[in-house]
Amino acid sequence: MNHRSRHPFSWWWTLVCLPVALFVSSGCGPRPATDATETATATATAISMDPVEPREADPGLPLGPYGRNDALSEDVSVERAARFLDTVAMNWGEKHGCVTCHTNGYYLTAPNEVFGDRPAFQKVRAFAEAFVDSWDAESLPTTEVFVATAAFLAINDAEAGRELGAATVKALDQAWDHQSEEGHWENWVKCNWPPFESDDHYGVTLMAVAVGMSEDSYQQTDRAEAGMSRIRSYLASHPPTHLHQKAMLLWAAKYNDGLVDDGNRERWIEELFERQRPDGGFASGELGRWRQRDGEPGEPPVNVESDGYGTGFVVFVLREAGVEASDPRIKKAVAWLLTHQRAEGYWWTQSLRNEPDTSNFLTHAGTTFALKALAATGLPES
Repeated sequence: MNHRSRHPFSWWWTLVCLPVALFVSSGCGPRPATDATETATATATAISMDPVEPREADPGLPLGPYGRNDALSEDVSVERAARFLDTVAMNWGEKHGCVTCHTNGYYLTAPNEVFGDRPAFQKVRAFAEAFVDSWDAESLPTTEVFVATAAFLAINDAEAGRELGAATVKALDQAWDHQSEEGHWENWVKCNWPPFESDDHYGVTLMAVAVGMSEDSYQQTDRAEAGMSRIRSYLASHPPTHLHQKAMLLWAAKYNDGLVDDGNRERWIEELFERQRPDGGFASGELGRWRQRDGEPGEPPVNVESDGYGTGFVVFVLREAGVEASDPRIKKAVAWLLTHQRAEGYWWTQSLRNEPDTSNFLTHAGTTFALKALAATGLPES
């Protein structure tokens, strides 16, 4: 019914050998700054040997703001990235009381090999379950919140290798109950916060990923079969209009047979590679047709520069689509990730809305996808 294979992965190889392999094969050395305004000069040529141990979140780290001038790290530390994500995910739940795509939602999809046993990860999962348990017919959150929460919980269950939990099923039930006959969610917020809150397509493909990753026994339930039938119908009648939508479909197609035909799969992979920048990274701003602030035609286009979300997301999706980790273009992109972690552990990404006072919370999802990309480019243990 679907594809369940996981990419073979060894964190020992990633932590120790990957930087050396990339340094040799790609000719990477100390890099020049990629932006004239970037003043940090640190370079990263090896991943830190800091142990990845379960730790509590660091309450001293704030929720942004983040900027392109933030200091670069002198090495790459998975632990610093994990502690950063632990902190922002816990702080978001405590401060805002909800699950959101850019922070504690995608955090639940972070590599289980690193995060599964971390106390903060378990607490964020418990928070998401309690959030779902608080719902009733009179107190549902907005559409994009309950649909995305259902998807993130389902992906989290699948990545941990367990059947869907009770809270996950409850959230999925709410999602199916509010799905339109056309297959999308009509009240999905569209307030020009790309790539998550700007069109209906995103919620549909995210749910396709989540259900496709779930166990066969759930997929064969009447609700799931009817919901996925509507999703397939929607996607057939609403082809993707920009690269981020195509990338989401490539991700979903790994777990849903026939969702993308071979011709489109190959074309979309090449279209993504065509957007690779000379420094090896990918720019979030080149994945869609997005403009700053209110997104009106008179607003300037969003900035285009290699960033954490663009690079991490594209590399992860390309690996999900079957591109080999040994592909020189993948190696070049991973080399970019290895040289652009910031000193506090994150991979910076500018908000695609790009208001003057934005905190650039897309940095949170960018850091999650950077780790997902590194996980997806590991080699099997010998």
